[in-house]
Amino acid sequence: MFDLRPQRLIVFHGAGGVRREGRGDAPNYPSAPVVLAALDEAKDVWVGGGDRRVFSVGAGASAPVQAFPRECFDLTTDGDRLIGAGVDDALKLTTLFATDASGQRWEPMTLPKPVRATHGYGYSEGRPLPQSPDGAFLDTSPFGITVLEKGRGRVYVLRPGAAQPEGALQVEPGHEQDTWRAQATPHGVLLLLVSNHRETMLAHFSLDGTLLGAIDGSQEDEDEPLWGGTGVCVLDAARALLFLQDKTLLVSLPGLQVLETLVGDWSSYVSVTPAGTDRWWVGAEDSDALFLLTARPGHPLRLYAEKRPVSPGAPLMHMGYKTPAIHWTEHTLAPLTVSAPVAETWRAVVRNEGTACDAVRVRVSGPLVGARVVDVSVRYRGQPLPMVSENRVNVVGDTAGLEGGATAELEVTFKPRSEGSGPLNITVEPRSWRYLGDGEPRFLAVEGHPASAQFLLTVD
Repeated sequence: MFDLRPQRLIVFHGAGGVRREGRGDAPNYPSAPVVLAALDEAKDVWVGGGDRRVFSVGAGASAPVQAFPRECFDLTTDGDRLIGAGVDDALKLTTLFATDASGQRWEPMTLPKPVRATHGYGYSEGRPLPQSPDGAFLDTSPFGITVLEKGRGRVYVLRPGAAQPEGALQVEPGHEQDTWRAQATPHGVLLLLVSNHRETMLAHFSLDGTLLGAIDGSQEDEDEPLWGGTGVCVLDAARALLFLQDKTLLVSLPGLQVLETLVGDWSSYVSVTPAGTDRWWVGAEDSDALFLLTARPGHPLRLYAEKRPVSPGAPLMHMGYKTPAIHWTEHTLAPLTVSAPVAETWRAVVRNEGTACDAVRVRVSGPLVGARVVDVSVRYRGQPLPMVSENRVNVVGDTAGLEGGATAELEVTFKPRSEGSGPLNITVEPRSWRYLGDGEPRFLAVEGHPASAQFLLTVD
């Protein structure tokens, strides 16, 4: 089960996966890393999306979704219990909670005071940067759960089954363009710092703030500095993996000596979660790929892709709309054939499920339209809609806005001029007035969720 970005979830269940997405306008919170959480061998899955929306998907990939009974920023599992992180309106961590699978009774945890830790890499040590809270993200290793606040430079370590975190560290806060990962080790916490998506450092701290080891390129070829960190995985008490964009490093714990350089291409950020004894699931953001890593002591590492088909599933839940949202209530995607000299008409009904828009644009595009194989005429709400050519590839027409909850009939008629076959797109776009300021005139821009349909058009 992977939560790849806010409001998008892929549940790998059995031989296949199901992709489910929330409907509506998602809050503009930072994207979370891949989140994996499962109870009862993935029969009951709980997901934290990193955007203050948490869901229970129940048993099975297509099971009905319910809102989590308590607002969390992120959520993960610890044996047979769930651990959730709560933040305030400023996205600062306020508390950790523990509960059973029902999620009904939460036990708050006491947060320890962070201990100052320094690493001397890429930051002005001794002169703390302004904090920019961006939420609290949870990650899991065999040695516990980490709670990471990049924007405040804090990381907490909760050991398996513990009633409260064992300790916390305070380092220089990360910038908006930085990416951090943290995993618990038996010695403390492993912290991956990636600055501006390139410069990379892996630091290993004890929970009293002592730097146990670090790797930032000094152990690599001086002409090839460490860069492009994408993830980290604590394998056992003596080994960890550092994923880079062009390779994977096997490093020792606690000192972070490079033991082996492995072939690997990780172009996007990855996260991992235990999948059983000496096994981990590895998932990359914005990808349907699923990898299984095996790392048995005394055996070579194995990492291979799980080729599982992913099919679309039911929406997670509806978040509501803060912008216009045009949806089809009646339409067909069946192929349409037009035989000269008779014209054919495609009919549909749209509904604005969001807020009102100032104008609506109807766009008809496709190779047959651009090549003038057919002439296109449109009727909107029973009235002819003047259409004009745009970029010599489609025709567009603008009309009055559509109120929230209102519907409108659409008729698109095709009159043949020649012969041909190809895909045809019909899009209904909500448009609203925008202002550039400084005396510039206002203009209409697409704003919200358009409705789009594609089908095969044949003219003979």
